[in-house]
Amino acid sequence: MTKLVLIRHSMPLIDSARPAQDWVLSAEGHAAAVVLAERLTDRGIAAMVSSDEPKARQTGEAIAAALRLPLTLDRDLREHERANTGYLPRPEFEASIARFFAQPEELVFGEETADQVFERFSGAVRRGLEPGHGTVALVTHGTALTLYLARTIGIAPLPFWRSLTLPMAIEVEGAALDIL
Repeated sequence: MTKLVLIRHSMPLIDSARPAQDWVLSAEGHAAAVVLAERLTDRGIAAMVSSDEPKARQTGEAIAAALRLPLTLDRDLREHERANTGYLPRPEFEASIARFFAQPEELVFGEETADQVFERFSGAVRRGLEPGHGTVALVTHGTALTLYLARTIGIAPLPFWRSLTLPMAIEVEGAALDIL
């Protein structure tokens, strides 16, 4: 049976002068990705696909190397497009994310609606879960991952999003959710 392991990227090197989509992993983030890879060795992961954003790709590269797997990139696993917003203080950022989840059909934050992100991301998940892949790990981002899980297994998006850590792996099989 095909299982899905959704992996949120590790801790980036935050640079408020650059869009978050261009951030790379910090040294601590790289080390944490290696530790996460150790926890994933017994999960039977047969394929790894990552967002092409640097922080996710670098997380995926660290995990794929530890698991001795090739890493494929899929641009549709990227985060909610919001390069036009610039760096926001945490309270303002969280308020914007809350509006994003609450008004999914409206363009309230960034360059994509929640509905658009879900459609794009769901296509990447479907491609990743093609028959014969076995357990697939997708390396992605917090907002897109949360939106996908909220709509597919029925969790409340904002509390879940607030609970995410860097990095984090979530195994999904049917309607089950297992935080690794």
